[in-house]
Formats: sequence, structure tokens, C-alpha cells
Amino acid sequence: MKKNFIDVKDDFVTSLNKQKKLSAIVLVVIVLFIISLFIVVPKVQTNIRAAEIDSLVNQEKLVKKANYLDAKTADQDISKKTAMTVLFSIPSGKTYDGVVDVLKDKKLMKDFNHSIYIYPIVYNPEKIEEKYKIKKNEVTIIFFENGKEKNRIPIDGSFDTKTMLIPALNQLPLPSVGQSTQPQTPATTNSTESTTETTEQTTQEDPISEEQIVEQPVETDSVAQ
Repeated sequence: MKKNFIDVKDDFVTSLNKQKKLSAIVLVVIVLFIISLFIVVPKVQTNIRAAEIDSLVNQEKLVKKANYLDAKTADQDISKKTAMTVLFSIPSGKTYDGVVDVLKDKKLMKDFNHSIYIYPIVYNPEKIEEKYKIKKNEVTIIFFENGKEKNRIPIDGSFDTKTMLIPALNQLPLPSVGQSTQPQTPATTNSTESTTETTEQTTQEDPISEEQIVEQPVETDSVAQ
């Protein structure tokens, strides 16, 4: 009887240990699953978004000097590149299509002297707008140097992309050198004009008339006769 009790006790302890091990295994699996949700799922979502972006834009039609940024690394690419020209816009609209048509045209792009990347705004538009100070519904081209904006071109309906885009893009990396500065008149010219005005004012004054000259009588000593 005593032996049977011990056997039952051992079986119970063994069963209890097995349950503990099973519970521990289940707990570990749950923890790993939760961790995977925070690590794997965002990566999967990013890959899905990248695939969706690729389906929205046709990357094969652009010339070699134009490329689409990878949605997964776009911001990192901008921050790490020494120099980079980026076009921001949602991948639709008349203005956007007009710009893309130029980027597809080999004849027009042959005069383009560097490269340009398209940043299609599809996901998190508010974040992108705030980060780069742009509007998703407008086409904005920004030149970055070491991750910092140096120059930008806003493109709207009045912008003739076929004739104006390539020259504007070629000048985009150049520093602003006071394009609105008006030519200054030399100082000597100002001085000459001032002297001339003074002379003219003097000559315009009424000269002394002859009538104002009083003839003084000539006094002579009387000669005694």
C-alpha cells in the first residue's frame, strides 16, 4: 500500500514537471510570437508597400538619369548622399505626368547634366510633408547636399516642362548668387549727374540785367577858371 502511494506521488510529480515544462514552452512561444509581430510584421508591411508603389509607377520607362527611390530606404538615401536631386509628389496628376514625360524622353534628357530621383508620396504623406516642407499634391524638386536642402523648384501648371524643366534642373545644384540683384549705377555717374543738376540750376537763375547796373558818376575836381 505504501509502495503504491509512493508510485502515485512520483507519477504526480512527474506529471507536474511535464506541465511546467509545457507551460514554459508555451510561454516562450507566445513571447517569440509577440516579438515577431513588432519586428517581422513592419518589414512585411514595408515590402508590401514597396511592391504597391512599384505597381503604381512604371520604373522601366524612365531614362537612366532618372530613377525611383526605394520606399524602404528613401529617407536614408537622402540623408547619406553627398548630392541628390529629388522630385516629391503623389504619382498622379497633370503636372506630375508632364514632368515624368520629360524624364522618359531621351532627346530632352540628353542635355540633363546630373541625375534625379522620384520620391512618390503614397504612404504617410503627412510625415513626408512635414519633414521636407512640401505639399503632396504639388510637384516639388529639391536639391540636397549632405542631407540638407540647398535649393528647390516648385512646379505648377504654368511651368512649361518641355522647355523649362531641363534648364532649371541643370541650374538647381548651383548656389544662389542673387538672381534678383539689379545692376548698380556707378558712383562716378551719380556724382556727374549731381554736378550737372547743380550746374543747370545755377545757369537757370536770372542773370543780373544791365538795367540793374547803376552807372556811378565820375567825380572830377573842379578846375578854377
